[in-house]
Amino acid sequence: MNELAIQYLPIDKIILDLRNPRVAPALESIEGEPQQSFIELALGQFAPDDDEKGSSTTFSSLKASIRAYKGLINPIVVTPRTDGKYVVIEGNTRVSIYRQLAEEKAPGSWDTIPAIVRPDIEEEGEHAIRLQSHLVGPRQWRPYAKAKYLHSLYAEQKLSINEILDYCGGSARNREIVEYIEAYKDMQRFYMPLVGQNQPDYTRFSAFVELQKPKVKESIVKAGFTMDNFARWVNDSKITPLNTVRQLPRILNNPEAKKKFLSHDAREAMKVLEQPNTSAVIKDATIDQLANALASKIRSLNYPDVKALREDNDSPRSQALSDCYEELHDLCRDIGLITDSE
Repeated sequence: MNELAIQYLPIDKIILDLRNPRVAPALESIEGEPQQSFIELALGQFAPDDDEKGSSTTFSSLKASIRAYKGLINPIVVTPRTDGKYVVIEGNTRVSIYRQLAEEKAPGSWDTIPAIVRPDIEEEGEHAIRLQSHLVGPRQWRPYAKAKYLHSLYAEQKLSINEILDYCGGSARNREIVEYIEAYKDMQRFYMPLVGQNQPDYTRFSAFVELQKPKVKESIVKAGFTMDNFARWVNDSKITPLNTVRQLPRILNNPEAKKKFLSHDAREAMKVLEQPNTSAVIKDATIDQLANALASKIRSLNYPDVKALREDNDSPRSQALSDCYEELHDLCRDIGLITDSE
């Protein structure tokens, strides 16, 4: 257990990890090995941000916290090199902040940093630390960075989905991991060539996650379009907000909504689908009232009703149920009522 004791290592002996998924977007266009200063710059640009649904802090707020505390609450994790230096496994952003505070001569001691040294850790152990800290932990990577790392483990390191799940703590995130890997593949194949030499908008990645929802791809193909069309819709901001992707089966199945979508965008298409306006009673109902009413309605279905739905999965009613399920499933997962294994 001595190897897990916290040590105070000289900050100039710390090497930032080139494989850090948080800076992967910035390094994609770099040939050869980037300088440490470039990695630090990328860490500031691609550090945890508010788009992580409150699960992380921003680079600036983390820096402010470290400055106020005059140090770290959570030590970094490193592995030693033969030249006497240490490579960061977990904590690249904190190292970068320490260096900035040293340059700014902020009050405190920034010459050494608390660290847990893992001298004999194998590659599998590094994967486990990164995934536990940033895929399911409190300092989550941005979605695109998560997906890039997961895809690397799956396609390049040849880890199975079950092995990745083991690193993440079990099957609770099975659906999310599979969706992220497939979404990364689709974005690389269809969106990146479209962008070309321009700077990709990595926030568009969520659209490709939504593309993996049931029947979305099928609806695009049935309507006579391709994934290249989808990538162009995303690039041209025809799908806003991006979670409207899951509405594509309804939009493309309705001639008037489809026309509005192609000539304008998904927002205008949804206005067609929402006509006539929902009654004031339903609009004013609370979410628990709506949930209770829907549950009661489902319980009252008889066999002919269920049989009709089963035989016509493309009907507006079936699509509405599928959309409701997706939204309800995501909400229940986000508030902790269910996991992805349920």
